[in-house]
Amino acid sequence: MDPASFEVIVVDNGSSDQTAEVARRYAHQLQLVYVPAPEPGLHVGRHAGMQQARSGILMFADDDIEAEPTWVDAVTEAFRDPAVVLVGGNNLPRFESPPPRWLQELWQARDGNRRIVGHLSVSYLGEGCFEADAEDVWGCNFSIRREVLLEAGGFHPDAMPAEKLRYRGDGETHISRWINAAGKRVRFASRASVHHWVPEDRMTSDYFCRRYFAQGISASYSAIRSNRGLLNRRQLLRHQIDFFRYYSRYKTIAWLGGTAGMSKDLARIMASARKAHLSGFQFHQNEASGSPELLAWILKPDYFSGRSGSNG
Repeated sequence: MDPASFEVIVVDNGSSDQTAEVARRYAHQLQLVYVPAPEPGLHVGRHAGMQQARSGILMFADDDIEAEPTWVDAVTEAFRDPAVVLVGGNNLPRFESPPPRWLQELWQARDGNRRIVGHLSVSYLGEGCFEADAEDVWGCNFSIRREVLLEAGGFHPDAMPAEKLRYRGDGETHISRWINAAGKRVRFASRASVHHWVPEDRMTSDYFCRRYFAQGISASYSAIRSNRGLLNRRQLLRHQIDFFRYYSRYKTIAWLGGTAGMSKDLARIMASARKAHLSGFQFHQNEASGSPELLAWILKPDYFSGRSGSNG
């Protein structure tokens, strides 16, 4: 595709490297705009990019992906159908080094033709073009019509720094669920795929536990917003029982020394990760119940403006 037919917006969400210099270096080769957005939070960067963009079609990508050469063409083609509001593709792993055996097992596990490791943001959904579930389109490869993004209320908080972790939300998942509930069309196109970098330090059980802890926070955030307030004891117990089912399943497989479908090592890691998920959920519930300021943040109508953690 002719570079003059699209624009590239680089949003610098508080980097400490040479991002600004590199962006300036390529500005003459592309319609490239550099946008500083120093306030922490992935939603801040995404919204800054949206506000700068001139197009009605927005293609969001993370800084650790490499897109297929057909990426822009494939997304543009999918949006020729005016009923399509969201487009995604495969998010294939690019491992920094050979993954450990348990991670190879996790990535190779299939659900029909699908392979998904959500906590590394890598997925393979197949080849070709077909209708898709909006929740299978992730933020590292997330193309959406601007008016739909605005109608859904924009992105929720995501990827917060450690000191602001309690302000984390459910990111683009909120938008995907809104699209599904509205019955809008979503398109998968394998030519719109990307390769997602997986560094060595993410191929460890410790990383998976940290990631699941963060997802527990996101699950708590979603539950509070869905409930339009704090959960009562019965609701909390229901969530804890659901989490415990997963945990006990993996613990049992590990205790048995593995099964035909899962090795002992993978079951042990997944049990620890599920325990971390519950801990993250409980942490966020406790934080929200003890902080009116945090509860107000969770229940904000949207996050197009406003600062996270300004009062603590």
